[in-house]
Order: sequence, then C-alpha cells, then structure tokens
Amino acid sequence: MPDFGPTWKWIRDLAEGGQAQTFLVARADGSDDLQYVLKRLKNLKRRERFDREIHACLTLDHPNVVRIIDHGTDAKDRPFLVTEYCAGGSLTDRPLPLGTVLEVLAIFRQVCAGAAYAHQREIVHRDIKPDNIFLRVDGTAALGDFGICFMDEDGTRLTMTDEVAGSRWYCAPELRDGRLLPGIPPTAADVYSLGKVLYWMLSGGQMFDREQNREDRYRLGQHDLGAPEYALVNQLLDRMIVAEPSHRFTGAQPLLLAVDGLVSVIRAGGHAITLDVPHRCLFCAQGQYKVLINGLKPGKRLDRTYQQISNDDASSFFGWDAPIPGSPTWLILVCESCGHVQVFRPDLAPEALKRWGQKS
Repeated sequence: MPDFGPTWKWIRDLAEGGQAQTFLVARADGSDDLQYVLKRLKNLKRRERFDREIHACLTLDHPNVVRIIDHGTDAKDRPFLVTEYCAGGSLTDRPLPLGTVLEVLAIFRQVCAGAAYAHQREIVHRDIKPDNIFLRVDGTAALGDFGICFMDEDGTRLTMTDEVAGSRWYCAPELRDGRLLPGIPPTAADVYSLGKVLYWMLSGGQMFDREQNREDRYRLGQHDLGAPEYALVNQLLDRMIVAEPSHRFTGAQPLLLAVDGLVSVIRAGGHAITLDVPHRCLFCAQGQYKVLINGLKPGKRLDRTYQQISNDDASSFFGWDAPIPGSPTWLILVCESCGHVQVFRPDLAPEALKRWGQKS
C-alpha cells in the first residue's frame, strides 16, 4: 500500500502512465468524507515539469478548471499533487452522443471558459483532449492535467525541441515537433485542440489526423442534413481546425465569444450562410428552399421560371441577372412545398458573400 505521509490515505489505484501514477485517496484524519485524486511522479527526470504543473494549478482558481488541494512528497521523496475527484469521470467515460448540439455546446462552452481563464494567466495547456476534461457530479465540466503546459512568464522551455507536445489526434501541427512559431500566440494551439474535441463530441467519438473535418467522410451533419446547426458548427470549426495558426481564433477567450454567438443563432433558428445544406421552410416548416435565381452565377438561367422572370422585364427592374459591373446581386430561394420566397442581396454583405456555397 503506498505511503503518502500523514495527510493522505490510499483507497485504490486509478491509472498509470509513462510519467506518473494516479490514486484515489482520502484525508487520513477523516476531516471530511470526500475523495481526491493523488498524482505521483514516476520519472524523476521530469520533476521540473511536474513542479511546473503544480505551479500552474496553484495559480488557477476557476469553476471549469480542476482544483488543486495539496502537494508534497511521499515517503520515498517522490513528488505528488492532490486534486479534487470528479466523480463523473472524463469525457471518454461517458456514452456518446453526449446530447443535442446545444447540450454539447453547453459542455464545450465550460471547457472553453476554463481554457480562457488559463490563457488570461499566460498558461497554455497544450494537451486538451477528452481524457483531460472531467465532469463533476453536478455535470460541471473542468479542464485538468496541465502536465505539459507552457507558461510564458519567463520564457523557460520544458519541452525539448523535436519532442511532441500533446496527443497526436488533438495537438496543433506546430506542436508536432515541440516548436513555437515566432509571432503566433501559443494560445492558438489550444484552439486547434478544442476544435478537435468539439468535433469528437458531436461526431460520436470520431477522430482524424490533421485537418480532415471538411472531407465528405468526416463532415459533421452528413447523415442528418435536416439539422442546419451542423453547418453552423462546421463554420466555427473552420476557425479552429486549420493548419495555419494565424487563421484560427487567437485564444480561448475570442473562441468563447464565438461559441456564445453560435448558441444564440441556433436558439433563434438561424441558418448557416451556405447553399451546401438543405434549409427547411420557415413558413410551412415542411418543404425545403430551392434556388430560383443565383446572381452569384452571372448570366446562368437555372430553369424556365427564371427565363420567364427575365421575359417580364423583372431583371431590368431589379437587376437580377444583369451582368453589369456594380449592378445588384440577387439570390432568390423558393420553398418547393408552399412557394414561400427568401430574397438575399449578398453584395451588400461582402463577408457573407465569401461564405456562400456555389452549389445550386
């Protein structure tokens, strides 16, 4: 039975990795009836890194970060760290799917809040993955295991060059060789990992290498095209799971704001600005909108209805198909069931125009 000194009493082993062991423990004096997790370092060559994890945890006090309770050394002078015990286990212990898109985003938002709090204190986790996200009895999510975190306060490196930081499936490309890129906030690496975690949560536990989430076999919602929220989530992932760090959110704080915006759009029944996914009619709620006129394809008549509109001189009045520089750009959709019409002017929203799908 392990001896952790006079303060902690061993209950049972939890897990063992290459660098550390974890145990379920309780207070030896019985001052409370709670259980805790004790993490003891195995590889003493990593003691400096382990000390940094302790230091990182000591500076973090947030409901979405696993709380540190104590630290010290055992009878053989091996350092240990004691944290709260999250009885809900890690995300990998939960059956998938974790719920609806909104329910998953509620959990994911808590993880982002914990990461944002760490980023505000110049702590980059660098190993965010489902195994390191824990759930308390009340369902609160908490980010834990800061074992390979990077603290920017003094520039000290504890990961050697060419040493991989983080899990292969979740770590950012720039961390594959243990390097930091000049001019790129290191917090962007956590954003990449958070994107992989969100995808994992919504895909039923799928994983892929690098940035394959937009490929047909991995794209979210491909088997549930009637759920437009997946297209909105995919647009969020486009700012996270991307190889170039400068194209991602700079850190978890702007990501957190984007998640809140996404939740608001989904609750309001909003649609992604793309023609790549079906859009259910907002009037009859039965049919789907089909493209009637696509001004993004100048001069192309899509069907006989479009031809008839042109013959009635509607084009000259509205400029629907006039290929004249500076003329209005129209996108018109009609419900195939009730005939309800949606009219768009993409040229008035240049940022949205960039995201319009070109499929009709």
